[in-house]
Amino acid sequence: MQIHPAAQRLPFDRQGPFVTTGDGGVLCFDAQGAYVSQDEGITWETRPLIVDPTHYQPSTETALLRTRQGTVIAAWINLAEKQYAPGWQWGGGTEVYAQWILPLYVSRSHDDGRTWDEPILLNRPWCGCVHSIIQTPTGRIVLVGQEIIPAWRHATVMFLSDDEGATWQRSNVLDVGQGAHDHAGTCEGTVIARRDGSLYLLLRNETGFLYEATSRDYGLTWIDLQPTKIPTVTCCPQMLTLADGTVALLWNAPPRYDPAEPVARDELSLTISTDEGTTWGTPVVVAADYDRVRDLPDYIRASYPYLYERHPGELWITTMYGDVRIKIDPARRYHGTIPLPPLVVLFGDSTTARRPAEVKSVYAQHLQKQLVSAGLNHVVANRGVPADNTDHAMGRFADDVLALHPGLVVIQFGLNDAAVDVWQNPPATGPRVSRERYVANLRSMVQTLRERNVAVVLMTPNRMYWSPALLERYSKPPYDPANPESFNQLHLDAYVAAMRQLALEENVPLVDINQAYLESENPRGLLLARCLQHPSDAGHRLVADLLSPVVIKLLLEREAKPE
Repeated sequence: MQIHPAAQRLPFDRQGPFVTTGDGGVLCFDAQGAYVSQDEGITWETRPLIVDPTHYQPSTETALLRTRQGTVIAAWINLAEKQYAPGWQWGGGTEVYAQWILPLYVSRSHDDGRTWDEPILLNRPWCGCVHSIIQTPTGRIVLVGQEIIPAWRHATVMFLSDDEGATWQRSNVLDVGQGAHDHAGTCEGTVIARRDGSLYLLLRNETGFLYEATSRDYGLTWIDLQPTKIPTVTCCPQMLTLADGTVALLWNAPPRYDPAEPVARDELSLTISTDEGTTWGTPVVVAADYDRVRDLPDYIRASYPYLYERHPGELWITTMYGDVRIKIDPARRYHGTIPLPPLVVLFGDSTTARRPAEVKSVYAQHLQKQLVSAGLNHVVANRGVPADNTDHAMGRFADDVLALHPGLVVIQFGLNDAAVDVWQNPPATGPRVSRERYVANLRSMVQTLRERNVAVVLMTPNRMYWSPALLERYSKPPYDPANPESFNQLHLDAYVAAMRQLALEENVPLVDINQAYLESENPRGLLLARCLQHPSDAGHRLVADLLSPVVIKLLLEREAKPE
């Protein structure tokens, strides 16, 4: 685990969340008990939390609050009552839905965790992670929860108390209306109170951006559920209003090396808002885990964060996954940065980019696994952009490739360069990018990378065949819809030949995907049936099988060379 240069490691393994006790100590809890430290976490005193462990087993996903009146409220889900349909059956009628149980409880202490009341049940349906609880200016307690709904996704619901957590009521249900699996919907939210009396909520979902909602009745009713402009992978955020009135946000933004990455929790980012979440400052990565040799699942790298302001100018940042345990002064967040890992950049078009609705794993994902198997701790950055040609590539080359300081770059373009847009009005008569400019663009990129001592691999584009989708747009002269090889023979074959020649002239490795298609028994079977220009799962495996040995050989050779 790498940490920000301005951060320091905390002297304990306690996960959090944390609150400050009445005498200035630190209190936290887990399934085994409550813990108090009077020496900034160096030593901890253990106190019992659960009197009857046979009926209660708190999970590691928890929320904690000490009210202004001194009541400590601990929220947790009870693993001792966890139930689900046999075989993890997801979907079905009410009889299946009723089998999914993961209750939400709160425990209360009136003496800073020395003793605890009997747990209070808030909700029985399957809850999932809770990690955000606040007290509003009116004294109301607002706990962010969620539950599985009969549409078979999560929806968010608040639990509210006006009597220090003794009794509770529910808010309306916030359902984004998307998805039907065990982490779909909106869940794992985080809430703050604003100076105008409203509450502001950020929510995990699967769209690539955090969702937001607002309440103007202190949490009872939530409105304006909509996406924000905050990019995110599928994980929970954590907000905290600091002593100076600014708001800190801690979350897993898409990693810097791959802004389109939907799930990798390599980087934990921090940003500050001076206007209570209306706008946010430039985020910084405060902790990161890029170690691919360990081949960790994405979800346990640096995620599920807790944020605690121990003192003004001292934030404690801990995580449930990845064991981040650091403190940092937010005013020093721009004092240094965590460097990017050794990168292999895949620079291409839609045949490189992710296709989550149609392909299980693109060749970038296969290549990453092959690098790990070879003992190489390089991270694969997928910089494929649909519809791109080499003119587009030249425009984003500096930001998408050079700025990442990669060790190796794989370049694959050609399908969009060679296309003749006969569907335009008036119809195009020549390729989008001339063959001469195509070669010049590729040569410029290759030479620039070699000047920077970056290894380069050229990769020919795959072949294309007629599909109903392509026929709708391209079945006009000079294309011949009666000829299944028309796309290839008209221009693409010449562009492929030009890349082969360029590889010889520049003395760079070439992975000839186009020729591999020709040599296969069924080249059309390597493409998606809906649109016979994009590789299928079999096509991506073929690319990875041909590309991986070349990349591994080059990387091992570079590692063997003395600096």
